[in-house]
Amino acid sequence: MSKRKLLIFTGVVLFLLQPVLLPAFPMDSSEPHYFKDLSENILGNLLILIFFYINYTYLIPGLLFQKKYLQYGFLVFLGLMVVLLLPWALFGSHAPPDFAQLPFHPRTREKTMFHRIQLFFSEVDHLVFLFVGTIFFSTFWFERMQNQKIKNEKLQAELSHLKLQIHPHFLFNTLNSIYAFAIKKDDKTADTVLVFSDFMRYLLQDSYQNEVLLEKEVQYISNYIELQKSRLRNSVAVEFEKTGDFDNKKIAPLILFTFVENAFKYGVNPDENSEIKIEISIQENELNFMVFNRVVSAKNIESSNIGIKNTKERLMLYYPQKHTLEIKEGQKAFIVNLKINLL
Repeated sequence: MSKRKLLIFTGVVLFLLQPVLLPAFPMDSSEPHYFKDLSENILGNLLILIFFYINYTYLIPGLLFQKKYLQYGFLVFLGLMVVLLLPWALFGSHAPPDFAQLPFHPRTREKTMFHRIQLFFSEVDHLVFLFVGTIFFSTFWFERMQNQKIKNEKLQAELSHLKLQIHPHFLFNTLNSIYAFAIKKDDKTADTVLVFSDFMRYLLQDSYQNEVLLEKEVQYISNYIELQKSRLRNSVAVEFEKTGDFDNKKIAPLILFTFVENAFKYGVNPDENSEIKIEISIQENELNFMVFNRVVSAKNIESSNIGIKNTKERLMLYYPQKHTLEIKEGQKAFIVNLKINLL
C-alpha cells in the first residue's frame, strides 16, 4: 500500500471512530442509551464520508462547476437530511424518562414534541457542523486537484514542445556526422550509431514516464555528450564526471538534461575558447548536479529561458521542499548547481 493510500485509509478510520476518540459531548458507557448514541454518531459519520465521495465525484463536477446551483443546493440539502434523519430514525428514537412519564394531554404532547425537536437538534448539531465542513473541504480539494491536473497537463505539453524544440538541429547534425563517418569508413561509425539508437530509444519511450531510473537518465546524458563530442570533434573541451551509486534510484525524466543541452547550445563556438564541465554525483539519496560553460553565444536567449523556466516548474512539482537550484549567469560563464533529495 502506498503512503498516500495508507494516509487516506487512516484518515477514514479516524473519522469513523471520532465519536469514540473525540466525542462531541461526554458520554457515559453506563448510561442505558450509550451504545445507541454511539452507533448513531458512527453511522452519521459514515454517511458524511459517503456523501463526501458522491459530492467530490459527481455533484461538484456535474452540477456545481456546471453552474447548476439550484439542483446542487437541493441535493446537498437532501444529503443533509439523510445524514441527520437516518441515524436518528434507526438509533435515536428513544425518549428521555421525563418525557415518557408526562401525562397524555394536547398541551403536554405539544410541549413534548417541542422538547423532542429541541433534543434532536442538540444531538445532531455536530453532524451539521461536520457535514458543512465536508462540503467546503470537498469543494476546496476538488478545485485544488483540478488546478494541479491543469498544471500537470500544461507542464507535460510544454515538455513535449520542449523535446521537439531541443532536438531537430542536433539530430540532423548527428545524422550528418554519422554519414560523414560512413563515407570515410571511420571505425567510430558503428559505435556512434549504437549510441544514437540508445539516445532515441530513451527519448521516445522512457522519457514519457513520470519517473525513470536515475542510471538511465545519466546514461542518456552520457550518450548526448558522446554524440556532441563526435560531432564537434576538438572544437570544444568537454569534461563529464559521474560518481556514486545510481542503482535503484529514480528521478523525473529530462530534469537534468535541459541544463546540459543549454550548455552545448550557448557554450560552443569554433571561433572562441569553448569549455563545458558537467558533474553528477550522488551521496546516499542526495543528487548533486553541476554544469559549467563559458558563454560564447548570446542568440536565442529567450528560448533558453523558457526551457529553464519549465524545468524550474517541474522541480517545484516533483520535488517541493526537496531541491535547491542555484544559477549563476555572468558575461563569461554560466553555472548551474542543483541538489535533489530523491527520497
